[in-house]
Amino acid sequence: MDTRTQVLTISKRIYSTRLVIASLGNVSCRDASGMIAITPSGVDYEELSVKDIVTIDIDGTPTQKGRIPSSETPMHTLVYRERPDIMGIVHTHSLSASAFSVANQEIPVEMVEVAAHVGGSIHVAPYRPPGTKELGEVALNALKTRRACLLQNHGVLAVGTTLEKAYKAAAITEIAARIHILASVLGRPGELPEDEVKKVRDLYFTL
Repeated sequence: MDTRTQVLTISKRIYSTRLVIASLGNVSCRDASGMIAITPSGVDYEELSVKDIVTIDIDGTPTQKGRIPSSETPMHTLVYRERPDIMGIVHTHSLSASAFSVANQEIPVEMVEVAAHVGGSIHVAPYRPPGTKELGEVALNALKTRRACLLQNHGVLAVGTTLEKAYKAAAITEIAARIHILASVLGRPGELPEDEVKKVRDLYFTL
């Protein structure tokens, strides 16, 4: 499957699973040659077709006429430049995880899936204006050995060595946020002990 088709497939998936609405958020995928396919600016997900997906170079310059690439292109391209291992990026505005970002509160590891697919607790990157490379810089610092982070007062950024892994990290981040909120209503949520987190991470986690 080529990168434009991959981006379209994951874009439709994040829309159908309510990780985004309308045209919020963005998705990108890098191929072996270094070219990047990314969602366009201002097009609702339900209207997207493969011809709308924009191909850009590592500096964010479109390779053909047509749609304008996502306004978050500077963040995506910075991550790709600084992290040669990253091949896919998913940025969502999912409801519960975004609530954590507004509260400036990291999501703890209370489920083994978070350790296995995100790599540990989900940190918050300090607020930076959207559409800037500075947002990418703080996100990279929050990601480190994780596959997802929260962008303060903004949403979720997930990455992976494949676009599928990035999607899974974004989805699990939202599920973990929802579970923590629900568990807090029921009582005091229990975090996994650090040694158990390490065991799960060592067994299952790869970027």
